[in-house]
Amino acid sequence: MKSTCGIYTLLIGFALLPPGAASAAPPPIDCRKATTPVERTICEAPELVAMDREIAALYDRGMAAFAAEERHRLAQSQLVFLKQRGGCAWASHHSAHPGPAVGECIRDKMEIRLRALRKAVDRGAL
Repeated sequence: MKSTCGIYTLLIGFALLPPGAASAAPPPIDCRKATTPVERTICEAPELVAMDREIAALYDRGMAAFAAEERHRLAQSQLVFLKQRGGCAWASHHSAHPGPAVGECIRDKMEIRLRALRKAVDRGAL
């Protein structure tokens, strides 16, 4: 949870910056520091690492291009996504096949987020 709280604080800070001031999104997961089951699962799958990087890049583009209100909504939606993705850890304790269950849950959450971010960035708003 410690690293997740830091991400939330960072995201909220980005949302409050004036237009153009948010030059970089919170970075993708640093696999050298992966500690949670979700982070480790992402780091073990090159496809999930690529998705994580694309989510961070799209978030960065939105934060750089959107007006203040849209940046706030983008940050809030990112918090929801991170919470949902973090919830995938339940599978590591509640599944007969925890590895695949966690991976499937993460992939699903990340695919949904990518579609939403691509759509938002393409039209310039959430």
